[in-house]
Amino acid sequence: MSTTSISTQLDTRSPLPERLLEAKTGCESARSDLSTWVYSEALRYFTSQVSREPLFSLFDAQDLAGESLLEFQRAIPRIQTLPRYVRRMLRNNLIRHLSRKRARRTREFLGGDLSIADEFAEYVGEQPVETSELNDFDHRRLTTSLRKLEAADNTLRKIWSFRLADEPLPYREIGAILGMEDAALRMRIARFCRSVRDECKRNERRLRIDALASKAS
Repeated sequence: MSTTSISTQLDTRSPLPERLLEAKTGCESARSDLSTWVYSEALRYFTSQVSREPLFSLFDAQDLAGESLLEFQRAIPRIQTLPRYVRRMLRNNLIRHLSRKRARRTREFLGGDLSIADEFAEYVGEQPVETSELNDFDHRRLTTSLRKLEAADNTLRKIWSFRLADEPLPYREIGAILGMEDAALRMRIARFCRSVRDECKRNERRLRIDALASKAS
């Protein structure tokens, strides 16, 4: 989701400006009314984004609504215009949350090995129902990936079973389950993915050479 596509429409039935002034002077009733409205609006807004952003879950929406409420309560003394402040706060909080989540997801891989792991997962995690529809190169890649995974040790197969699940676990959680350091786990995955890619490239070169030889004969 791009930051420019995020808009925030607040409930027009927002508390009167007088309630903000009362909250600034210490009125607990006004502060409670404002907090209830802000949390309700935050939860409504963040929940509406769940279906639009793959990295954003209902649990994220609930957590972010609570965090936004705390931020609002701390900021009450300096707020000038209530709807504008809340609208900007919700939008910025969502942008920051998604940016951090994307960054964490990217850091789970080692540099250029992001594309390697994605390519490997594509062939192993989403096996075609009818393999006869694959071209020669894709069929070789699928066969190589499955064979390499089958020949891997038990720990590596467990790692990939967690990564290829319907809801993939982050490396941090997999490391905790298997008793491995994050760095060691990522290096292991990176080396394995690189070996799969290198073998696929060798197979593809041989396939091209065989095709050229067949045409020449």
